[in-house]
Amino acid sequence: MIDALDLYNSFKSVVNTFTGGWYRPQTDFIVAVNDISNELWEMWTAQAEKSQEIKDNLFPFLVSKNTIVKAQNGNYGTFIPPPNYGRYASASILFVDEKCVPSQEVDKGRCLNSQNKLVPFKSDEDLAKDYYDNVTEVEVEMIDNQRWQSALNHLTKKPSLLRPKINQINNGFRVSPREVSVVVFYYYTRPIHATFMYTIAAGNVDTGAGDQLIYNKVQSTPLQWTSTVVNEFIWRLGERFGLFTHQEFMAQYSGQKIKQTA
Repeated sequence: MIDALDLYNSFKSVVNTFTGGWYRPQTDFIVAVNDISNELWEMWTAQAEKSQEIKDNLFPFLVSKNTIVKAQNGNYGTFIPPPNYGRYASASILFVDEKCVPSQEVDKGRCLNSQNKLVPFKSDEDLAKDYYDNVTEVEVEMIDNQRWQSALNHLTKKPSLLRPKINQINNGFRVSPREVSVVVFYYYTRPIHATFMYTIAAGNVDTGAGDQLIYNKVQSTPLQWTSTVVNEFIWRLGERFGLFTHQEFMAQYSGQKIKQTA
């Protein structure tokens, strides 16, 4: 995680401002930080499959859940993503003797039901036997809406437990074939809103010392990002600060650095 004060101090050293000055911690800085956090999340989750570096940056947001699939009248089942779902990453199924089982490495084998509550999928004895005896794991292929029907009806490549398909529709997902009863669902959560909490200690009129900012780390919420993206935040903050203060050179310089690190 990235502490808000640490990021603020790094930012100040780049733009040479002062605490509570041009860029106020709560009114300007943390608002910009949360905007940038969402921008990076939107950009990188859309490009997650392009590089390992992007995947590493997004690691704090990647979540996995065993999700129960409800069979429908057609050759598929459906499930609703968890409330904290942000963007799809991938999905897989585990099965033994053509029966789907949850991953015991995810929530101790428990599954999310249609009410988004964790429930046991099978008995502990069955789970242990299934998991350690010839479990097969298969990745579920994402299919767009335009190809969904043709994929279901394909004569030789229609979905099976060895070639399962998934499709996002409305507020949930469809999974085929109908025999899929549980999916190991991987997704990205959205960034938590970071906060910068502090109090002000009054200055000393006798010595001429100004008011002092006293940071409250306990009540502040850090950024979920790892330290590897600090430079990305600094340059993007520098660009915004340049526009804020009408320093065109700083804005252009920061923009160039962003392109180099993107």
